[in-house]
Amino acid sequence: MESKITATPIMSTGFGIEITTGDFYNASTEQIKNLLMRHGFIIIKNLQLDADSFRDIYCQYGKVVEYTDEKIKVGFGYRDTLKLEGDIGKIVTGRGQLPLHADGGLLLSQVDHVFLYGVEIQNMKFRGATTLCDHVLACQEMPAHLIKVLESEIFEVRVLEHGYYADVSPAGWFRVPVFTDLGWVRKMLIYFPFDEGQPASWKPRIKGFSIEETKCFFSELTQFMKRERYFYKHYWERGDLLIMDNRRLIHEREQFEDKSIIRRLYRGQTVSV
Repeated sequence: MESKITATPIMSTGFGIEITTGDFYNASTEQIKNLLMRHGFIIIKNLQLDADSFRDIYCQYGKVVEYTDEKIKVGFGYRDTLKLEGDIGKIVTGRGQLPLHADGGLLLSQVDHVFLYGVEIQNMKFRGATTLCDHVLACQEMPAHLIKVLESEIFEVRVLEHGYYADVSPAGWFRVPVFTDLGWVRKMLIYFPFDEGQPASWKPRIKGFSIEETKCFFSELTQFMKRERYFYKHYWERGDLLIMDNRRLIHEREQFEDKSIIRRLYRGQTVSV
């Protein structure tokens, strides 16, 4: 018999829930996966984990996304748990903006679940948030002229931070399908542009659109998808565990460029089996 989970809603739409540490440890992986499919993300607070115990948790949820052998240079060299240390001079693992995106597309990898754990947070209360967007509801309510572009135009992306993506990502521009129908959800795989002045890890374009048209489209799309109805900001505290269904939402990192800030996260990724 499955244990009963008491979930506290985070948004009135049903996007996001918080559960207690006890409920999390007593729940089966299938219970957690089903909650993620319905709600998009789960937050559990006040966990005490090291790198090994963190990996022990996420490896229960499917096949771990790893980069080994010839792909070990991905992410500046990691196998399973990526350490997001806020490295100065780097982008994906750095301190600047990481715009709305879904994981996996630039490395041609399937990623179903993403696990983030707050190892150490210092001198940061209202910066460096991980923001989550309910793309399912947003696309249902989106103005026709925006959804038409997402559904009918060809979106391409080019990798810029070659030290992170190594030789795994395709060279030059390559197509990224915005939507993939999985039956229970339309997975959204999209890479928003970096703000001007921010070091960029990737660059998107829409085939047949001018630079200015692409900029205008993403500007309007960003304003819409960051409406309060679809958008949640998680301000990190030490011991937070954030689990996301990568098919059900897109996410971003807000910048925290002050050098006095310490924001150390662990990240794990899995594919359901």
